[in-house]
Amino acid sequence: MLKIDKPGIYRDFPAADYFADPCAEPSFSQSLAKILIEHSPLHAFQAHPRLNVPVPDEDDPEKYDKAKAIGNAAHACMLGRGKALAVGDFDSWRGKAPTAFREEAAIAGKEVILRKHFDVAIDMVHAAREQLSKISGCERAFLDGDAEVVIANCEDGLWLRSMCDWITPDLREVWDFKTGGQSASPWASGKLMASAGWHVQAAMHERILDALDPAGAGRRRFFYPYQENSEPFALTVNQIGEAALTIGRKQLAYAIDVWRDCMARDRWPGYPPQIIIPDLPAWAENGWLAREIAEYEQRPVKPRAKTFDPASLLAG
Repeated sequence: MLKIDKPGIYRDFPAADYFADPCAEPSFSQSLAKILIEHSPLHAFQAHPRLNVPVPDEDDPEKYDKAKAIGNAAHACMLGRGKALAVGDFDSWRGKAPTAFREEAAIAGKEVILRKHFDVAIDMVHAAREQLSKISGCERAFLDGDAEVVIANCEDGLWLRSMCDWITPDLREVWDFKTGGQSASPWASGKLMASAGWHVQAAMHERILDALDPAGAGRRRFFYPYQENSEPFALTVNQIGEAALTIGRKQLAYAIDVWRDCMARDRWPGYPPQIIIPDLPAWAENGWLAREIAEYEQRPVKPRAKTFDPASLLAG
């Protein structure tokens, strides 16, 4: 495995070596930061490839994730780099021949994908490039620069590492290609960014690159094209704005501080050992209040009961 023993920008770095953590000391990545923020230091420790052996998913080792397979293939086709693929000319993975094919691919360290899904990935990339060519400022996206560039820096003994899907020669633009089954609508982008932590990932890219290339500090832009993996393969290009990036910096700084303390103490706390009184989400409260109002307005109106009027006795 290739090693990283000094801060720098590493092109043509083997992806498998990167994900195994090639730094001189166990390093911290944006994916670990997101786990720590969303869960706990203990979860991040569990996921670290050098501090702990990650627990494999043994529920269904033969499970084939269609969306993941298509995403890996589209990523490799768009960038010209990525996971090695083994394309199977089968209708499904059931049967002796497909099973043998998968076993051989596993031995060779390749990700399997059915031909029909590989063809979808190819169509996605063609559609993505066509759409990018029509968006101002995106015409040369994933064309000028380098793919899967590894960046690493050491801050007071703590190593930070990240991998940029695509970075321009001047180190001013970083592009990360995302795909999935969720809507790529501009109105859904904020939710996608928050749930996937694009702003945290961009903050990590920025933090390392600013240390390696101080002249570019404050001049970098981070783009996250997201494409739907079903026809018409619609795509939107999302640029991480300053407001979101500010929150990403804050979250990343918090995660790094906690990680540094855990490393120094060799203590990896999980969730708080106490009874929690959760706050009801605003959407749940608002939803119930809206239902109460709607049901109150829709209830049948009861006729008023007649009351005795003494003046009626004098009538006539």
